[in-house]
Amino acid sequence: MAQQIGAGLASANARGGAVLFFSPTGGAGVSVLAAMCSWSLTQRDRSCALVDLDLAAGGLDVLLGQEAEEGLRWSGISAPLGRIEPEALINELPKWDDVVVLAADPWNGGEPDWWEVEAALSALAENRDVLVFDAGHAAAWKDMPVAVHVMLVELSVLGLARARGMLRWLRGGGVDAVTSGLDDDMMRESVDAEGTATILVGIRPPVSSRAGAVSRREAEDYLKTSMIGVMKRDASLGKSILSGLGIARIPRKYRKLMNELCDRIEEACRHDRRRNR
Repeated sequence: MAQQIGAGLASANARGGAVLFFSPTGGAGVSVLAAMCSWSLTQRDRSCALVDLDLAAGGLDVLLGQEAEEGLRWSGISAPLGRIEPEALINELPKWDDVVVLAADPWNGGEPDWWEVEAALSALAENRDVLVFDAGHAAAWKDMPVAVHVMLVELSVLGLARARGMLRWLRGGGVDAVTSGLDDDMMRESVDAEGTATILVGIRPPVSSRAGAVSRREAEDYLKTSMIGVMKRDASLGKSILSGLGIARIPRKYRKLMNELCDRIEEACRHDRRRNR
């Protein structure tokens, strides 16, 4: 599905404004990071759509505290002729502040067909400056052509092992690279052969002590790649999300990281658009 949809996005010239958030570790906090980034981009006058691509799990609207909000989800997307009118789609989607949200709800009818996903993403690309894709732990989307990969890395031994394998896959052109290995120079590259930038963000593991945690320096040495920052768990934010109240605001401790992340995303998107003209 990812390759078919990627071809559609390429024909719509949408790649240069597409950012894919994911993590090789399930439950690391990808959806929260993607949501905070999309909100931060709107504060920079960038129109933004936040899209749930974890189609089998879904629940992005629940995480944002928008479960009861009216509007389309993936189960309601229909594209019998392979196209959706951009303005019509935007008007029917729920909004999280100024961010347009397309959430997955597989419990209401299963996953959409690939041409429906392609039609919806192409329509959003025509109407929004940036598409923020929340792929969660869904590995199938890693091959979709985008301007930027943002990988959330859990700072644990297992999290780093998974992240190193994923970096090799992304930069080596396929799953065989995970076991065959790449040289250090290739691992240090921040842009792959297709021109996609990769940005790493660390996150502390969900433990009450430092036991089992790895430092940022140790992680960067192991991955041979720098991180733009490390997220520390925020108890009040976690409580709000688990209570169904969503993200009321970006915690102060994350604002510097969000600014750096948005700077890097905007720079990578500009470079990708110039490269693909």
